[in-house]
Amino acid sequence: MKRTKLLLCVLLLILCAVFAAVSAGAADLKDAEAKAQSLKSLGLFRGVSDTDFDLNREPTRVEALVMLIRTLGKESEAQNGSWSHPFVDVPSWADPYVGYAYQNGLTKGVSAAEFGTGNASAAMYVTFMLRALGYSESDGDFTWDSPFDLAKKCGILPDGVDLNRFLRADVAEISYSALSAKLKGSADTLSDRLVSAGVFTSDKLKSALSAVVGQDSGTSPRSKLPEIFILPVQPKEPSLPASADGPAIDD
Repeated sequence: MKRTKLLLCVLLLILCAVFAAVSAGAADLKDAEAKAQSLKSLGLFRGVSDTDFDLNREPTRVEALVMLIRTLGKESEAQNGSWSHPFVDVPSWADPYVGYAYQNGLTKGVSAAEFGTGNASAAMYVTFMLRALGYSESDGDFTWDSPFDLAKKCGILPDGVDLNRFLRADVAEISYSALSAKLKGSADTLSDRLVSAGVFTSDKLKSALSAVVGQDSGTSPRSKLPEIFILPVQPKEPSLPASADGPAIDD
């Protein structure tokens, strides 16, 4: 009888811990969802539907590249131009984006013939955002395998971003932070440049940012669901010859 009671107590403690973790994860995703909605209103983020941002999923490499092009305010140019690329693994809908990025030196792919079909890593997306701010590996500002120190210095890497299991929620957190980050060697922010380029108006920006007021700003680390709810992390793509972009995260 005592053993049965003990087992029941242990089971109840485990269930309480699980429910608490799920509640914390839901609250954290609510913050990321508010920021994703703010970005969507500016044309910088899209979900899998009008009501679902799919924030608890890892983004693909193509999704990360499209976000970069949107952040640069170049989506219309990419969609309406005649761009080509040498990659055989790109879905047809993404051809304009990848072609634009390839011809403008934003990507080389994981090899001469492949863009890469895996998921984006934190380092890959942070690298994209640093490029959007005007920083460059070729200028020695950072290296593909170590972009995080510069990203924190620029204010685009909130403490809660998961650098190991990188989710679309993390994409929203980084992208939202990047709006207020200053461009390299300038007093202007990324959002200032986008307003000047006509991507959105200053009034629309103010409205989008005010919609997030009252939400958790992400100053404390964003907890994730316990491991028992998380699928195994996909293995990293192997390193590539120097003729390509280096490991996939450099792309």
